[in-house]
Amino acid sequence: MKAAMTKTSKAGKGIHTLKEILERQEATKSKLVSTVLTDKDVDAGDRSQVDPLPSLFNTTEDDPFASTDLEGVARTVQFGGEALPAPNQTITNLAEPILVFNELINQEVASAAAVLEIDEAQLKAWIDLQIEVPAKTMLHLLRTIQNLHLDPLNEELGITQYEDGSWQVFITIEGCSKLLNSHPQFNGLVFNQAECLVEGVPEWIECSIFRRDRMMPITIREYFIEVRNDKEIWKKMPRRMLRHRALQQCVRLAIV
Repeated sequence: MKAAMTKTSKAGKGIHTLKEILERQEATKSKLVSTVLTDKDVDAGDRSQVDPLPSLFNTTEDDPFASTDLEGVARTVQFGGEALPAPNQTITNLAEPILVFNELINQEVASAAAVLEIDEAQLKAWIDLQIEVPAKTMLHLLRTIQNLHLDPLNEELGITQYEDGSWQVFITIEGCSKLLNSHPQFNGLVFNQAECLVEGVPEWIECSIFRRDRMMPITIREYFIEVRNDKEIWKKMPRRMLRHRALQQCVRLAIV
């Protein structure tokens, strides 16, 4: 029983798109409907050959906390006096927020397309191609479009996934350039680099952005050993990539 719960808990922490959630929901519904029919039609002597419910809701005689009611799918399992909802109730509760969230994304697509002055269908088609991106990350992207007027179709915004599985929206170099040159207070920028080298690359590169409404520049320093990765572009152009990182982080503080 604990193994089944651990497996389910881990799965619940995964990142899924709305499409994946809806597909799993439909698959679960089909399985539960099939289970109800099976439980009613199979003789008691053959019932041991049927897996009546997903593993979380399996019951055994050795489990003092589990319900032994095998009639249909309306049963619950209790832990510490609190009853878990029946599977069909869980599906009903999950479906409603999914639909609301899906509708929210559709509204944000329309608003973002209006801000960019592009056809809504074009933006929707681009979003539909990002099948691995979680819905909450896509919602963040759509709202960033509206706040900064950056166009992901022109590669001014991007989405990346880190090694730990988390996702993040980021401003590309094209987006940084657009933000800087369109900002009324932008008054130039300067790069500095360390004399000390790491594998032939400056140990760090600084970016300083000057604004007309600030007395002091905003300066950000990025270290090579902290931001480099194994992508081919970092092997071919490590200095440029380090400079890009410094610029992106500086724009984030000075302009965004």
